[in-house]
Amino acid sequence: MKKILPILIVVLGFSGFLSVQLVWDKFHLNAQQIDQDKNKHQLFNTLFQEMKLTTFDQKKIEPKQLKTPLVLFNFWASWCLPCLKEFPSLVALQKKYGTKLTVIGFNGDEEHPSEHIKEISKNYKLDFAQVADPKSEISDKFLIVSYPYSIVYHKGKVIHIAHKVQDFMAPGLLTTLDAALNSK
Repeated sequence: MKKILPILIVVLGFSGFLSVQLVWDKFHLNAQQIDQDKNKHQLFNTLFQEMKLTTFDQKKIEPKQLKTPLVLFNFWASWCLPCLKEFPSLVALQKKYGTKLTVIGFNGDEEHPSEHIKEISKNYKLDFAQVADPKSEISDKFLIVSYPYSIVYHKGKVIHIAHKVQDFMAPGLLTTLDAALNSK
């Protein structure tokens, strides 16, 4: 027992140290993530106010001039299967919120983006403005490195970000949108 006790004390001490270190690292990483999220939201809010867009069919859009309280930016590409998977729920969301929501799609296809936009829009019954971004100039400003990526704004302020497949009819998102619409 005398030989085991020092070993046991060392093991327990080391385990305690590791536990404290893991908790500290988790807290520190969460704090860093919150700071990064705040910075990203500020960037997205600024871009929303400054953007002047031209759709693939040559219509001009300034997001800050839109009258709808909700604006959703959806970054996608025709080769991105998760992007295509989320379109049915995006169409349903658009129908649900009607004149309270404007959707703007940003297509990242490098070759023949207009053809891809027309084909996908027809196949998935997409009825919203589409901006071709073949050189990733817009997605780079938003620091987007993968598709799909969606940002929802309420009156020009970010209220939701999805950087993976989003079920746009998920109860959590609908609650967020309804709460934003019901706020003063």
